Amino acid sequence: MAPDFIDARNNLARLYVRLGRFEESLEQAREALDRAPKDSRTHEMRGYVYTKLGRFDEAAKIYREWLEAEPDNPKALHHLAACTGQGVPARASDAYVRYLFDSFSKSFDSKLTMLGYRAPALVAEAVSECLGTSATGRTVLDAGCGTGLCAALLKPFAGWLTGIDLSEGMLTKARGRGLYDELHQAELTAYMQQHGAHYDVVVSADTLVYFGALDEATRAAAYALRPGGYLCFTVEALADGEAVDYRLQHHGRYAHSGTYLKAMLGQAGFGVLKLDREVLRSEGGEPVSGWLAVA
Repeated sequence: MAPDFIDARNNLARLYVRLGRFEESLEQAREALDRAPKDSRTHEMRGYVYTKLGRFDEAAKIYREWLEAEPDNPKALHHLAACTGQGVPARASDAYVRYLFDSFSKSFDSKLTMLGYRAPALVAEAVSECLGTSATGRTVLDAGCGTGLCAALLKPFAGWLTGIDLSEGMLTKARGRGLYDELHQAELTAYMQQHGAHYDVVVSADTLVYFGALDEATRAAAYALRPGGYLCFTVEALADGEAVDYRLQHHGRYAHSGTYLKAMLGQAGFGVLKLDREVLRSEGGEPVSGWLAVA
């Protein structure tokens, strides 16, 4: 069977997901897998659809089958943990983040526009409230800059704007904007630990959703900021009544409690100025609730 036929099956499966026709999506994925049993894209699609359907045991079975073919595949490992609640890492691995966003970089901006993505605007508005609308000349770090959606919103405040990201695909898109003074491929915690008292503002729009435990990241941000500096970030919110600090959700991102965020910021030496519940975007036609934190 020609490779483009497998591509066609997988593309049709994705289209059926967007239309909410999940069983038809699974049928296309099964057809593709019959013809190419080791195709990672097809395993990924089947696992995703079963997760969307809430059939987590079946999704976990798919991810185990995928790992039999590719024992070290970072996406299969991460989503198996998300489906089963077993072996959940304190944060997503660097390999998973690179795998996810290198593959996502070309369509990232258009997809988030369709989802009504608000995180960049929320953090930029928070920076404006902290600094004042006339503030300029600040040294700003966009930690987890992605394709650079925050850049145009942060540039008016920045005398020097640095962006960091693990994904080279995302950084390529960010470079194309021509707005950053420097861009680096780096893990954000390690990078901030190497730049003590260097920044006036650190922002992180929806990047810490790939962290469960936030103690190292908040301490690193405090270390990277000059006295009186500001940290602004968004994360997804746990549902009311969940009695845990954070949880790896079935789609692969972490959600946090407000109590935990306050505790981690306080332990890192921050004063919490704002912790507001906000809608970050929509997903599957439903609003995604998150936290906007300013410290």
